[in-house]
Amino acid sequence: MDTLGWVVICLVLFPLPFLAWFGVVPLLVDRHLRRVGVEVTGRCRSISESESRYSTSFEFRTESGDRVIYISPLSGTRWGTPGEEALMVYDPSNPWRRARSRRELEARSEAWSALWWLLAGEVINLALLLAYLLYTGVVPCHFSLCEGIGGEAG
Repeated sequence: MDTLGWVVICLVLFPLPFLAWFGVVPLLVDRHLRRVGVEVTGRCRSISESESRYSTSFEFRTESGDRVIYISPLSGTRWGTPGEEALMVYDPSNPWRRARSRRELEARSEAWSALWWLLAGEVINLALLLAYLLYTGVVPCHFSLCEGIGGEAG
């Protein structure tokens, strides 16, 4: 396989970790919290701003009394007001890693848009890979359209 082939394969493989980390994983965590999450009352601690996006910090206690601080990922929405009480939902098996405010869970997750944009990019990359494989003859083409691009018409 030549250099262009490896470049196209890298284009296909490169977005996969981002697709998982920014698209699939947050949606699975939200789904898991909706099924098994425990709801408690917490308090909004602070709001940080970075480039017109907000991260909200919450503090709550689990049913067993453990103190947990949850910091939301950056989003276009403020999930609370400092000092205000907030309903929190956490995973009883791992409250330090999987928690959300009730408002976050009820809103449409920004992970959906990340998922769709990354999937659209991946479809384009797969189309490039298919075109390359047809062009080099790795995948035989049996359509008259392929006569001019390197494949043999069948």
